[in-house]
Amino acid sequence: MKDFEALKSIWHDQITLPKVGHEDVLKKIRKTRNGLSSKLLIEMIGMGIATAVITYVWIDGPFKMWTTHLAMIIFIACCIYYIVVLIDDYRRINYTNLIDKPEDYITYLKNYKHDRYIFNTRKYSIYSIFLTAGFLLYFVEISFTASLWVTLVGFILTFIWVAICYFVLMRMYIKREESKLEDMIQNLERLQKQFEDNDL
Repeated sequence: MKDFEALKSIWHDQITLPKVGHEDVLKKIRKTRNGLSSKLLIEMIGMGIATAVITYVWIDGPFKMWTTHLAMIIFIACCIYYIVVLIDDYRRINYTNLIDKPEDYITYLKNYKHDRYIFNTRKYSIYSIFLTAGFLLYFVEISFTASLWVTLVGFILTFIWVAICYFVLMRMYIKREESKLEDMIQNLERLQKQFEDNDL
């Protein structure tokens, strides 16, 4: 009986949903899309700056051990990989040819959302493993040039930061991004359903 009442409530809510204007939905979708693309652009610029700084430090730094040079190569490779992915995602989120065709754009957005989720979870895990390996290699030289306590403090603080990024900040990032993409999809599905109802 409880399930029936819940189903009835959902049915009633669906029936009483106010109709939305085509232009209002598209305006909201464009605003969300522009927000997501701006965020990707800022990340690209940030990663570009990080790549330049790491390259400068590597060229200008007095590093003597092969482990440090390998660490720098890993850092730069990670940055370049991240930039390439961001460029591709930026291009995909700004793809506008389908925005006036809700059914096609819904499918496109669902695929984009799935790909972003894979990148933000599985591929980000691999990315984090490579960064951690880079830091481990980098701290080999630090351990020879700095005192033990400085090395330990630097090592611990670095890995606390990596853990916070991976376990806290990345989860918040994924949740926000998924929410925005899901909102776009739901608005388009609602608009599509409205068109279908009008055609009946």
